[in-house]
Amino acid sequence: MKLKIEIEEGFTFELETQDDSLLINGENSEYSINKIKDNQFLLQANHKNYNVFVIGQENEQLLLSINGYQVNVHVKDHIAQILEKLGMDMDLAEEINELVAPMPGSIIEIAIKEGDEVKQGDTLLILEAMKMENVIKSPTDGVIQKLHVEKGNNVEKNQVLISF
Repeated sequence: MKLKIEIEEGFTFELETQDDSLLINGENSEYSINKIKDNQFLLQANHKNYNVFVIGQENEQLLLSINGYQVNVHVKDHIAQILEKLGMDMDLAEEINELVAPMPGSIIEIAIKEGDEVKQGDTLLILEAMKMENVIKSPTDGVIQKLHVEKGNNVEKNQVLISF
């Protein structure tokens, strides 16, 4: 199995499993992963320990906390990679009309207002969940049609936050 991993800061690498070994960008890597709880893991890779919490997951997107540092991770399997190379990337064809809460939490800041034009990756709001601030960014270019929340609101997972 071969996966392409993209981290929000622009770092991309490939993971491939062969028999009982893991290849990272084609190089063999020693690792072990132990499940602590449903969403908590201890990863040991190349003689280093990493505490990994899965904060949220939606389709190919993961929100992780690794040793206290929060990252958004985009995972593409081999089929998605082939489609992307052929110019048939399904994500690009999908029109996004709404942004929903990736997890339950509290809105602590809103960076936009109705009528604002946003670009993909622009900060829209900050959602506090599990005592961590999660920066919610725009998944698409567009115009903010409606804000469904206000600063201080508590939200549930999959609740509509913004309409484009």
